[in-house]
Amino acid sequence: GFDIAVSPDKKAFTVLFGGLEAVIDGNSAPQIVTRTFSFSIPLKDTKPGQEIPFFVSGFATAQKGANAHLIFTVNDQSMVAYLPGQSQEGFVHQLNYKATDATEAKITVFLLANRDSKSDAAVHLNVTAIDTDITKH
Repeated sequence: GFDIAVSPDKKAFTVLFGGLEAVIDGNSAPQIVTRTFSFSIPLKDTKPGQEIPFFVSGFATAQKGANAHLIFTVNDQSMVAYLPGQSQEGFVHQLNYKATDATEAKITVFLLANRDSKSDAAVHLNVTAIDTDITKH
């Protein structure tokens, strides 16, 4: 599930997620797990070339032999984050979207967890929030 809060002036929003995650628990689990989520919001009063920061936050942990990848897209612009094996961290990644003449922001987050076929390594990747404030960039 998710919950979205939009500011009264429609220039800021926060999306909070409960369960947007890609998880591999170990040997009996699949080698590759993916999850995606997409939504769109209007781009009110934006001008072509205006920079809009989008922030994606979450948590990733991966044992040796496993990896986590995050792809975040706003319209035609993307950001990729790679979280290699033996990592454990909370993260905040930023995509500075340069507005075009588009009237809406089509937002997609893609999570990928994978492990080596000869490994029983576990990996857990989740996204807890996506937010922006058009007026603060």
